[in-house]
Amino acid sequence: MKTLESEVPFFELAQSVRAMRRIKPDPVPIEMIWKVLNTGVHAPSGQNLQPWKFLLICEREQKKWFAKRYALAMESRFGLPVDPRKRGDAEPTGVARSVYYQMDHLADAPYLLLVCGKRDWPFKVPLEDRVGLAPPNYGAVYPCVQNILLACRALGLGAALTTMHQVFEDELHAHFEIPDTYGVVVSIPIGYPVGNFGSVTRIPAEEKTFIDRWGEKA
Repeated sequence: MKTLESEVPFFELAQSVRAMRRIKPDPVPIEMIWKVLNTGVHAPSGQNLQPWKFLLICEREQKKWFAKRYALAMESRFGLPVDPRKRGDAEPTGVARSVYYQMDHLADAPYLLLVCGKRDWPFKVPLEDRVGLAPPNYGAVYPCVQNILLACRALGLGAALTTMHQVFEDELHAHFEIPDTYGVVVSIPIGYPVGNFGSVTRIPAEEKTFIDRWGEKA
């Protein structure tokens, strides 16, 4: 397994970042996580506001708390049974296999990272409509998230962002005492992956791009 970022050319690295949902329980040195997070905070930031903060969950009981609610959220939104006995006799394959693995083993990941963003009303929302809590500034935080995923890939760490925390976000805020001034943007389990990195299948950009006006292909 390649573990040093210098070993992987950038374009090969960027084109092989994939959701690695199957994570080993093997310990990961905290120095690697600091390298990942410090790569995250070097993302572009409008006015250099850096509207992100991180909650790194390391204690197993805390990860179990999150994992239980994550699995129930997956069941309620996608109909994926938490109880393995209700999944049928056929062994899951492909994406389903990795999704069930994450549901069953999320608490085993060495780290669970919550990337939080400062709440900020979008420009399009009129002042008179700004009632209650603003959403986190997703657009300003996602460059940081992508840097984190790239850094994990460069170091040979598996990671897969999820937004299922939104189903139980109020409970999440209360449990971890996250202030209302921040919202949780993504949750990312991090650890050494089960299996290998590889290229991903994507539709070429030329087929996704219009020139000058919608509908006009290159």
